[in-house]
Amino acid sequence: MSDHIQTIVIGAGAVGLAIGRELARAGQECLILESASSVGQGVSSRNSEVIHAGIYYSKGSNKANLCLEGKALLYDFCDQ
Repeated sequence: MSDHIQTIVIGAGAVGLAIGRELARAGQECLILESASSVGQGVSSRNSEVIHAGIYYSKGSNKANLCLEGKALLYDFCDQ
């Protein structure tokens, strides 16, 4: 890492880490700061931690479609 940090990201939860990843992939020097002893201990750990398949919503509804789209996006993201 150089002496010049271009961007500081506050929080090493799911969103902070994703932002840091994208900044690094774009070639920016990035520092991620986290107050907890390990990553993902804040809000990111306070959800149901499941990937919703949309099966509990009416077929073709906005919620069902967004669940399916989000699931596909998450799997693509993880494959990278």
